[in-house]
Amino acid sequence: MKHRLLLPALASVLSLASVVAGGAVRAADTAPPGASSCTGCHAAQRIPDSVIPRIAGRKASDIVQFMREYRSGAWPSTVMGRIAKGFDDQQIDAIAAWFAAQPE
Repeated sequence: MKHRLLLPALASVLSLASVVAGGAVRAADTAPPGASSCTGCHAAQRIPDSVIPRIAGRKASDIVQFMREYRSGAWPSTVMGRIAKGFDDQQIDAIAAWFAAQPE
């Protein structure tokens, strides 16, 4: 019974590992704490017609502005406001700088 419960979790981990190993986003050990929470929704590669924007290669100042607006509630959202509230200004700055340095 336990094995049946572990198989879907293992498949998810392997799927995520294959995306990261593909080189689209640099190794997680170089990313600042919290950056991994972004890559679950913000794809490393372009997805046609996606409503979720790519953030790799965007200007750090834009990422900082949007994150702070989500955090304050000035920019409406379903999920991002809750996520942004988990980061302080220094964490947002570090995450934004890291994503800005990633290849488009």
